Amino acid sequence: MSKTKIIYKDIAPGAAEAATPEATSAEEFSDLALLPFGAGTPAVATLEHNRWVLDGSFEVHDEQEIAFWSTVVSDKSTGVFATPPVITLTFSRQFSSVGITLTSDAATDERCSSVTVQWYQGETLKAEAVFEPNDATFFCQQAVEAFDKIVLTLNKTSVPGRRARINSILIGIVREFGMDELRDAEITAETSLIGTELPAGALKWTLESRKDIDYMFQLKQPVEAISAGKLIGVYYIDKAKRQGANTYQIECQDAIGVLDDDVFAGGMYTDKSAKALAAEIIGGAFDLTIDAADTQVTGYIPEGTRRDALQQLLFVWGVCASTTGVTGVHIYSPGTELTDVGTGRTYTGPTVETAAITTSVQVTAHQYTADASGDIEVGGQKYKDTTTVYTVTNPNVTANTKANVVQITDATLVSPAVGQAVAQRVYDYYARRKTASSKIVWQGEQPGAYLSVPDGWGTQTVGHVEQLSIKLSNTLAAEIKSRGI
Repeated sequence: MSKTKIIYKDIAPGAAEAATPEATSAEEFSDLALLPFGAGTPAVATLEHNRWVLDGSFEVHDEQEIAFWSTVVSDKSTGVFATPPVITLTFSRQFSSVGITLTSDAATDERCSSVTVQWYQGETLKAEAVFEPNDATFFCQQAVEAFDKIVLTLNKTSVPGRRARINSILIGIVREFGMDELRDAEITAETSLIGTELPAGALKWTLESRKDIDYMFQLKQPVEAISAGKLIGVYYIDKAKRQGANTYQIECQDAIGVLDDDVFAGGMYTDKSAKALAAEIIGGAFDLTIDAADTQVTGYIPEGTRRDALQQLLFVWGVCASTTGVTGVHIYSPGTELTDVGTGRTYTGPTVETAAITTSVQVTAHQYTADASGDIEVGGQKYKDTTTVYTVTNPNVTANTKANVVQITDATLVSPAVGQAVAQRVYDYYARRKTASSKIVWQGEQPGAYLSVPDGWGTQTVGHVEQLSIKLSNTLAAEIKSRGI
């Protein structure tokens, strides 16, 4: 079995959130809103004939998550419903998919063994098919474009005398590709240690499918990269190109890249919790985990993309963001615990580059006051921007040192209260002049990790990882760039 794989969720992005489920013959405890997302229903004891196995594996019915159980029971001889239950999913906008995946009672493998599915666009019937599920999880394959309603008629149960049970209706299918189908698969992950930018991660891969399937790669469909059962990252389709009958080139970006596609209104903030502001910026679009001490920020974020807004916050906060190893966005402080990579994990041929001396750092702080003649307007109120420049000068500069001044002027959340501290932090970063490029056996290191890496001539480069480039195979190798002294 392949240790490394890509899990492609060939689903209609946004369809679950846009769906309104309705059903006939639904038990009153059914929570139809769970249908597009899935319910974790265990084996629940009921009085249907020969269903309740007395081995302790069934739970007594007591407010477990149940998406849909029918009130009617199928014929005790044939399993056919006299009046079939009907489930309708109505969508607030149109979607396209390669079919739907039905999940029934996985705990017992009982299922609806005959289901009629109809896809509509308004009142127009676009497609209709009868499926005969032979497993508790079954893909009803039918590519349909631009539908806004799906109607499922549950005709029959696999075991006679049973309720119809549906745990989920996924608009699409989840597919897995191992290394025997993947070519040129590479992940790029990086961060800014001081938040002067917010790089997005990427996954590029070529699929040479072993199955004769026409894939419908759609914008923002999620793709998971997995190795040895551990998540490398989640990415979202940005571009796809078909090169042959079963060959596709796919480019994906991570959650940070997707944040570039959404607008953040911005605002004026006074002693705002950085953690709370981060949650507002992400806006529930992705999971957010924060492993950094909170701080209060004062200043302004102009209207722009969510990615730009998050970068402004990370810079004044002095923390990193990455999507490596998590399902959403991870905000954290650069690592302080040193990991010795060792020669056993290091390939030959590392290099070390030394940057020019930074002679000084200048950071402009901003103080916003309400003023009718101000140039900045937020919520109908105009503000005046008063700026102060905070400088840190390299004490080791000589008359022969070439001037190299780092200036940061547009960090609008840097207030006078933190201006000098921010300038010092930026200076400390640029004082670390070495960038080591190495190839290592990857063991889950993320951008911001604090590593000691052999440099090939008997010494070590100690620094924080700024960039990872991971070639997907059953043994993962990563080209890393670390910033050190």
